[in-house]
Amino acid sequence: MRSPAELPFGTLPADQILPALPKSVWFSAVGRELTALERAECSHHLSKIGKPDQVTLVHSWEQAYALITGPTCAACLEYERAEERRLFEVASAQHSSDTVLLRVSNLMRGSADLFRGPATVACTKASVSDPAIAAAATGCASQALHQYGLARLAGEDEEHFFAAKFRLFLGGRWPLGADSSQLYLF
Repeated sequence: MRSPAELPFGTLPADQILPALPKSVWFSAVGRELTALERAECSHHLSKIGKPDQVTLVHSWEQAYALITGPTCAACLEYERAEERRLFEVASAQHSSDTVLLRVSNLMRGSADLFRGPATVACTKASVSDPAIAAAATGCASQALHQYGLARLAGEDEEHFFAAKFRLFLGGRWPLGADSSQLYLF
């Protein structure tokens, strides 16, 4: 796991993270075997959400899309939505709901553009022509950035599982979600 010092955007206000992000890393490691650092990041993410330390690598864009649009990861999405609501309440108590909404909106402005190009390029390199797949990857990366920013606004540190999830995206991966027994990662 990278320390906050290795993530310079981790110490910025949530609405200033986007300009500090690299432009070329997104989806650059999908389908590859895990490195030791990635495995540690997955373990951290899984421990924070109370899941077994089991990672299933997905090897195709089509398989990744089927997982995120099917019932497999639905429970994880519900868990994440509940955590987003909790973080919003914590952040609103510290700042006000209007301030939180404004700062998260500022963070999200332009995030789709940051992720769309790399997702489309990665799909094209893999001979994937369905634009819905690149759009889904873009949406998931944008959502992870939103979750990370919300966690930061709520005062959470780099140990929060949304931070670990976002670092997996930052490492070129696409965390697809977890069911009761494993994390699915592309």
